[in-house]
Amino acid sequence: MMNVQHPMDDIDAISKILPPFPKIVLQLLELFREEDASIELMARLIRNDPVLSGNVLAMANHIRRMRVQSDLTDPFGAVSLIGVNRVRKIVISTGMNRFISTGAGSEFIFRHSLAVAITTQELATMCDVMVDEAYIVGILHDVGQLCFQILNTKAFHEACQLSVGDGRILERETKIFGVDHCQMGARLAKHWNLPDHVVSAILTHHNDTVATRNLQAVVCLGETLARALDIPSSPQNRVLKINTAAVELIGIKWDSPEMLDCYGRCHARFLQATSDLSRYRG
Repeated sequence: MMNVQHPMDDIDAISKILPPFPKIVLQLLELFREEDASIELMARLIRNDPVLSGNVLAMANHIRRMRVQSDLTDPFGAVSLIGVNRVRKIVISTGMNRFISTGAGSEFIFRHSLAVAITTQELATMCDVMVDEAYIVGILHDVGQLCFQILNTKAFHEACQLSVGDGRILERETKIFGVDHCQMGARLAKHWNLPDHVVSAILTHHNDTVATRNLQAVVCLGETLARALDIPSSPQNRVLKINTAAVELIGIKWDSPEMLDCYGRCHARFLQATSDLSRYRG
């Protein structure tokens, strides 16, 4: 347990007890936004990260082996072969999964964050939201709870258990820590220099009445969907309220064929992601 009287008073100290946020994710996301992004610069960034480099090369060499070609050993050729879209997916999944799986804390928080990243990203494909940003915010939405878990495991666990039935987790967190996990997560995101709309989406992900932006709406509903689908399975997965404003904003219909397909994809992606999670540890 870390001796911090009020988490918001020393955000720098708090951030140091968490896994380092993968700066390469931000660097490459910024690069991906540029239409004339240099493959050479992209490869150089990837080359400096052994795990990321290995995953990009693995994807490229899988394609080359199907063509009975020799393996590549440098990311430049790999990026050129598999294309920017595939590289983007590898960067996001590798960087963000590494972030949630290398720190101390609750295994449920890690897996719940992964589930919400997947459900949020799937919802993002149905409206005008960058799918990569949706995944990142989904991963980070409960980073405030990860912080509380590390600061005072016993008190935080008791608050979670008491809140299973009535959903008053934000109220109990505030009583213990002086802030709730939405406020704590938003402050950390700001400390990491994440964009304002990302900070805002983390801050409001438990808002059940207002939806001002599509990103906020999909994160809010991504949390709801993960709990409704019971991924990962837990007594904590109770849906007490649904943000109807968010539903209307992005225009989804829960019983539509499109959403039924979405439910299946979310389950399948979560099972695949958790089976691969051990690759990103350490």
